[in-house]
Amino acid sequence: MTLVLARVSMLRLLRTPRAWLSIGGWTLLAIVAALASRSMGSVNGADHVMRGAFGFIVLPLVTFAVVGTTLGRSGLRQGIRGVVGLGAAPRSAALASILVAVVSSAALCGLLAAIVCGLAHGPQDPPLASDLPTSLWVGALGGAAYSAYFSAGSAIGKGMMRGVFLAFDWLVGSGSAFGSLFTPRGHVTSLLGGSLAAEISQRTSSIALVAIVLAYGLFALRLARKP
Repeated sequence: MTLVLARVSMLRLLRTPRAWLSIGGWTLLAIVAALASRSMGSVNGADHVMRGAFGFIVLPLVTFAVVGTTLGRSGLRQGIRGVVGLGAAPRSAALASILVAVVSSAALCGLLAAIVCGLAHGPQDPPLASDLPTSLWVGALGGAAYSAYFSAGSAIGKGMMRGVFLAFDWLVGSGSAFGSLFTPRGHVTSLLGGSLAAEISQRTSSIALVAIVLAYGLFALRLARKP
């Protein structure tokens, strides 16, 4: 049943030109930043671009667009109202939408991270053979975490809190601030070689991102069951 319901969200994502214009625009920004870094002869271009344009701007905004599209540009409960009206259980419909958003974001962001890393790679970056799979993994994990995080925001009220969650992530989610424990940004930055999130290790940040996927995903499911 969940796979059948997932088709609705998947078709929204595949057949919404506006979404792909947004995703394509942020993707182009990441690629331009990577090519610019290489053309300037940066010796550690991948490290610089992954923590900068990709991690700070592109990763969250690509995911933001994916989540918004899978929910039909409305909140989670409004987005599943059509299939619930046809007899689907709210929990199953919400789970299908969240899964589509999480899997799609992980795939897109992982692939984009690998492309950016390869284009921007400099002589003092880690060996490409190890840097590419690491970038792919961090991009995919970060995309999944942001997707669950924004899905939770979309489940509150009419979905406008998704934008508030984005602002909160930008304002308090970076560096060693305590708030970085509860949003994806600080953990992603840490895994990309930046400052540690709340002074915890990179390994702990990896676990924290998995916890964010589960916690915010379950929170969104719980809210979706409410009338």
